[in-house]
Amino acid sequence: MAKRNEKGSVFLVAALATVIVLLSAQVRPAAAVVDGGYNSTIEGIVNTEVAKFRALAAGLIRMAFHDCFVRGCDGSVMLDSTPYNSTNPTLAGKTEKASPSNGGLRGMEVIEIIRTKLKENNIIVSCADAIQFAAREAAKVVSNGKIAYPINGPGRRDGVKSSAEDPGMFLPGPMFTFAQLSTAFRNKGFSEPELVALSGAHCIGVTNGMSFADRRTAPLNEIDSAYQRLITSEWTPTGTFIMNIRDMGKDALKKSRYSPNQVNMAAIGTLDNSFYNANLQNMVRFKSDWELRTNTAANNLMGKYMTTPGLWEADFSAAMTKLSSLVIADTEGPIWEDGIREKCTATNLMSYPSTTP
Repeated sequence: MAKRNEKGSVFLVAALATVIVLLSAQVRPAAAVVDGGYNSTIEGIVNTEVAKFRALAAGLIRMAFHDCFVRGCDGSVMLDSTPYNSTNPTLAGKTEKASPSNGGLRGMEVIEIIRTKLKENNIIVSCADAIQFAAREAAKVVSNGKIAYPINGPGRRDGVKSSAEDPGMFLPGPMFTFAQLSTAFRNKGFSEPELVALSGAHCIGVTNGMSFADRRTAPLNEIDSAYQRLITSEWTPTGTFIMNIRDMGKDALKKSRYSPNQVNMAAIGTLDNSFYNANLQNMVRFKSDWELRTNTAANNLMGKYMTTPGLWEADFSAAMTKLSSLVIADTEGPIWEDGIREKCTATNLMSYPSTTP
């Protein structure tokens, strides 16, 4: 969900490794809402803070996806170090933050701000909660209120495990085929229609050059020729590039021969159904996004989303509600904090078994 400054075939690195490796852990719905749930007081405080960082909205939505799709919604994406870091020789001692799949994650500073503001109002939430609340309000802010999905919480638990190896095994990558995307989402309990709906978030945000380097030489049945020339002419390996052709400016629109159809061209930076209009014209940066066109049902659904924005808004909202409720059924060693993290970047020492004889 791309979105998604990432490298190689690891997602977002967009979206999962060439072979989907299942963790022994599976994902199940979160526990019931506690303390009155996500009430208007919490919503108001979180929305106010997120609105101050509108430019980070895409990053906040992406962070929620990257957190939940690895170990469930446990805040592990924010940890700097734990006793359970990666043992991979290349990534040894590192957490999920260091994974190439998590390159360019943005907005983590907003999460601590949200928790601080809530605490000032005697509302204590976990880091895992704050990540999901921020994503919910980010979607609401950048959709101009059209997307405001139901969300559970407070009540998510902060995890104590975070390994740099894990994101590459679970997150979808920008060069995935449709079959790989389908497998990745199915392994987390999501259907192909939900995959198509969640992909719509790629209408906002930015990515880096390596995430779409392959598109410069993609066959012309996979990418519009004028659009290919455009993205090739601007490409650098370390540059930052706008995802949505709609938002790239008048010169880019003219060069690409983009057709607005029913897209609101004034809605720059808005979370809406414009991704589908671009994709159906073969004007998307990620190969994995174009791959949705190779599946008849997915391609047909994109056509419906393009012409019926309310349908996409409803389906995207339902998929985000589902995403925000994922937890992992891991049983090896300490899994959760005792209570919530004091700082989102560090585990609480009390969460680990004592090493004192």
